[in-house]
Amino acid sequence: MREGQGEGTRWSGPGKVRVSAVRLVGAHRVWASYMGIPEGVDAAFLVTDGGAFVGRGYYTSVEELAEVVDLSALTPY
Repeated sequence: MREGQGEGTRWSGPGKVRVSAVRLVGAHRVWASYMGIPEGVDAAFLVTDGGAFVGRGYYTSVEELAEVVDLSALTPY
């Protein structure tokens, strides 16, 4: 994952779907832990629709992400 926010770390999809690659620190770590992401995982994809979590919100692999989002419909922003 790249440092900070940059090209390739955020994508938008149909409607208000947003996907961001995030480091699991601070509030992201708290939410990810609450949603069942193990402590040893330090980065994940965060998926929201209009600001609300899609499914459990945090996904640790592209394979998991593809189960909740049509990857072909995502465009970088």
